[in-house]
Amino acid sequence: MAGTWGARATGQETGTPVFHAPYRAFASHEFGASASFLENSQTGFEGFYRLGVGPVDVGGRVGGLVRKNAGDVFLAGVDARVPVLFHESGSPLDGSVLTGVGMTVGSDVGWWIPLGLTFARRLNLEGSEVSFVPYLQPTGFLTTAGASAVDVGVGLGLGLDVRVTRAFEVRISGGIGTTFTPRGVAMTAAWLR
Repeated sequence: MAGTWGARATGQETGTPVFHAPYRAFASHEFGASASFLENSQTGFEGFYRLGVGPVDVGGRVGGLVRKNAGDVFLAGVDARVPVLFHESGSPLDGSVLTGVGMTVGSDVGWWIPLGLTFARRLNLEGSEVSFVPYLQPTGFLTTAGASAVDVGVGLGLGLDVRVTRAFEVRISGGIGTTFTPRGVAMTAAWLR
C-alpha cells in the first residue's frame, strides 16, 4: 500500500472517514460537500450527490486528498444503501447494508470495495424539525494499490447526523479501532430535496 496514501486512511469507497447512518434523510435526492481531516496532515475534500430509487439510495463522490509531504490524490466512488432492519417490526434499531466501489489515483491507482452494516435510531426533538441520528457502522473492505496484492480489513465508523431543517443536515463521522480504520474525522453539509 505504500504507493497510494496508506492503509490507515481507509473507510468508505473513497478511503475517507465519511460513514453513513442507516436512514435516507431526503425524499428524492441530496447533494453536498465533505471535508476529512486524517492523520499525517492529510485533508480530503469531496462533493457528493445521492438519489433515491425506491427504498434504496445510491450516491457518487468525487474529490481529492491533499497530503503535506507527498503528492495529492484524486478520489472517486459510488455506493448504495439498502435498508434491512426496521424498529417498527420489532428490532430495537434500524439498519442498512452499505456497499460500493471507489478509486484513488495518485502515484498509482488504488481500489476500495467496502461492505458494511450501519445501525441507529432517530431521536426527534419534540416540537422542532431538528433530529439526531447517532450511529455505528462496522465495515469490512478489500483494497488494492497498483499491482500489489489485495488487502482485507475491518473497521468501525461512528457518526452523528443532525437534521437542522427539512432541507439541511450536518454530519460528523470518524473511525476507531484497527489499522484498517480511518484515523480522522469527516464533516459533511448536505442539502436535502
